[in-house]
Amino acid sequence: MFDLYDDNDDDAHEEQATKKLKLSLIPKIAQLFQGHHGKIVLALGFAFASTLFLVGLPLLFRRIIDDGIAKSNATLTLYLALGYLVMTVLYRTFEYLQTVLVGSMGISIVNSLKMKLLKHTLTLSIRFFDKTETGKLISRIESDSQRMFMLFSSVGLQLFSSSLIILFSFAVMFTVNVEFTLYVLCCAPLFLGSAIIVFSRMRPMFRKDREIYSQITGFAGEHISAIPLLRNLKSIEWSRNKFLALNREKTKFSFKVEAIEASFWGVMFLTPMIATTIIFYLGSNQIASGVMTIGTLLLFYQYITGIMMPLITISAQISEVQKAFASSERIFDLLATQPEVKNPVIPATVPEFSDCIKFENVTFGYSDSPILKNVSFDIKKGTSVAIVGATGAGKTTITSLLTRWYDVQSGKITLDGINIKDFRQQDLAKIMSFVMQDIYLFPGSIRDNLRAMRIDIPDSQVEEAIRSLDIEHIIARFENGLDTVLSENGKNLSFGERQLLSFARALTFQPEILIIDEATSSVDPATEARLQDSLLTLLEGRTSIIIAHRLSTIVHADKIVVMDQGQLAEEGTHDELLLQNGIYARLYHLQSGQNYYA
Repeated sequence: MFDLYDDNDDDAHEEQATKKLKLSLIPKIAQLFQGHHGKIVLALGFAFASTLFLVGLPLLFRRIIDDGIAKSNATLTLYLALGYLVMTVLYRTFEYLQTVLVGSMGISIVNSLKMKLLKHTLTLSIRFFDKTETGKLISRIESDSQRMFMLFSSVGLQLFSSSLIILFSFAVMFTVNVEFTLYVLCCAPLFLGSAIIVFSRMRPMFRKDREIYSQITGFAGEHISAIPLLRNLKSIEWSRNKFLALNREKTKFSFKVEAIEASFWGVMFLTPMIATTIIFYLGSNQIASGVMTIGTLLLFYQYITGIMMPLITISAQISEVQKAFASSERIFDLLATQPEVKNPVIPATVPEFSDCIKFENVTFGYSDSPILKNVSFDIKKGTSVAIVGATGAGKTTITSLLTRWYDVQSGKITLDGINIKDFRQQDLAKIMSFVMQDIYLFPGSIRDNLRAMRIDIPDSQVEEAIRSLDIEHIIARFENGLDTVLSENGKNLSFGERQLLSFARALTFQPEILIIDEATSSVDPATEARLQDSLLTLLEGRTSIIIAHRLSTIVHADKIVVMDQGQLAEEGTHDELLLQNGIYARLYHLQSGQNYYA
């Protein structure tokens, strides 16, 4: 099974798919058509009707030449010409109807598939997102789904219609003249062989061209975001030259691709012309001997040129079908991925938090090496507990386990005596709020951000949070107040203002448990001082867990838990830990004396 955690290039899977289509995918793809069977039957009927009219046009054209023009019968020629016009209109009408019908069906199926993928992805564990590249995940949902749309709409439709045109055309030609039809068939291997040879050369070149393009876009994206640094390091010239070199490589290779593509179309059009030359030569002899009419010769000419594009279409779309199968395999593998953290079949009701949270001999690791080792401590209702320690000590992991982003590997975490594994993740989320170091603001108004885009949160809660944190001045400096639309991630706000809004957002939800993960670590001391008052308001009377970067921010915590190499090393109040003269005391004195950050 294709592993989304794997870093292998998607093109490798496409290459594999070109060698062997996995027939096991067909039933899964067929399931996507549930509820669309009536549309499928109708679309096939439209395709059949349009093909009949298209293939019938050369037969009517032969009658115009032989029975009308050749016999100088103007009336019959007019009637036949009008019939030709009517058949052309009917052909185009049925072709239009099948295109619209299949296209709308494809849009419906793929939109439903995208929603299914997104809904399923949102149920997956955080570990999945830790190990899966964001770009590849987006590709699964967007690019692969788009290829499935092409399979359901244009690719499938064109393959079916093209096959019908070729089949019906040869059936008519055999009926009219078996000998001439066999001559045409003799040219078919030349056409198909040429197409296969050219396509085999084009695919790897297109793949390399796409790789170079990805390098350019990736390089441009990274370096645009790093322009201030590049200027500071005086590396702008190097960046510019590197970008130009990549573009020169792309331009040079694109010329090769264009040359190969031009040769492909040359071969595709030359082959039918060879067949046409043979037919005209042989036909002229038979016309001279009275065996064949001019109308019949022109009929064969029309069928030969008419099946050229369907043959080209089939040659081109086979590759697209293979790519679509590769995409479908990745899509179904994503849908088959199960979350590591699973909700209980019969979930317990989250109680109104009244007692304490307990960590009991908790052990956990993201890999084979444990991050936490037999960690035990408790958090009583209404108290503030700070967690400190060096980078990698397991501070953030503790909060990730409490929220069930991950599940403990041994030991347990209880809420009022109930194992949190008995609760659904979404139920735990109802009593907890986060304030993170990395602030994310939604594209929308300040009001939308304070209620996290949830329309069920009343304005009264939003306004209460603003008053509690005394941040009316932030809202007041904008003409539209709470309805002010924020720029990308709140760039029209200072960092301190964005952080205060994140505090207000947490308070808006009136959480029973508040988790603050190094919320002030990235601000300067002056901004931090302004945030501290708001933070104290946020913590007042509320059960809170604070992951501290600066120890000066947690001196008033009811309890401080000191982590060291995944183990609980010390716990107590600020004063108690200073008296112990252990890890915490050394870190605190180091920071306060040398402005050092642990």
